[in-house]
Amino acid sequence: MVAFKWGAKADGEAAGPVIDLKAAAAEFIAMTLFVIIGCGAACANGASDSSNRLQVALAFGMGILVLAYAVGHHSGGQINCAVTLSLVLGGKLAWYQGLTNLFAQLLGSMAGAGLLCVMFPCAKDMSGMTLGTNIIADGFDVGNILMAEILGTFILCFVVWETAVSAASSSGKNACIAIGFAVFLAHVILLPMDGCSINPTRSFGPAMVSAIRDCPGMSTGGLEDLWVMWVGPLLGAILAAGVQFLLKPEAKQLEMEDKV
Repeated sequence: MVAFKWGAKADGEAAGPVIDLKAAAAEFIAMTLFVIIGCGAACANGASDSSNRLQVALAFGMGILVLAYAVGHHSGGQINCAVTLSLVLGGKLAWYQGLTNLFAQLLGSMAGAGLLCVMFPCAKDMSGMTLGTNIIADGFDVGNILMAEILGTFILCFVVWETAVSAASSSGKNACIAIGFAVFLAHVILLPMDGCSINPTRSFGPAMVSAIRDCPGMSTGGLEDLWVMWVGPLLGAILAAGVQFLLKPEAKQLEMEDKV
């Protein structure tokens, strides 16, 4: 175990901040697979009508569900830097581990998008040849999308806090199910608006790799809109962390239950 932790001495004692590299590796693998699953569904089916959007929403939601179960015992199954930020601000994750997880997630997003390039040639990429990049749809402005991304990410992070983190939660090992459905529900709403980010690291890889691939006739706006896919979700994550301080009485509730 010590071999996977940077900052630990040979005898296992901490020599300053300890970073769990195994957790970061799990986040890298999970993010790679998440981009392949979710963005791969967008590449394969497109999102031009309601039935296709439902398939893509299910892919993202079920992708998070199964991957959070798969790596949760290694890293907590964050697979989203907005969730990581919320946990850091709420005091449930050390900032240096959160930063390490962020880098792993970014690399995983790039790797997943790169593998999608191998799977889907430009002519077969039904997401506008963008590898599932988030782009603000016609008829919506930046303000619309910022609000949507803030609220969508808040829903996700709120569910994470209340099911996977809260000591008062009754969800137990079923938290990943609720989290997966939260991702699915957010996608049902946001897919027609911007492809639904609620996850800056998921947005990063496809935007960067599709710009490098630069397919002729590719839908444009991915890089220009990328900042919105960071600012909105991160604000939603901060809001969710703040709400947790208002719900802290959960500890008193547990204390009262112990006395009964």
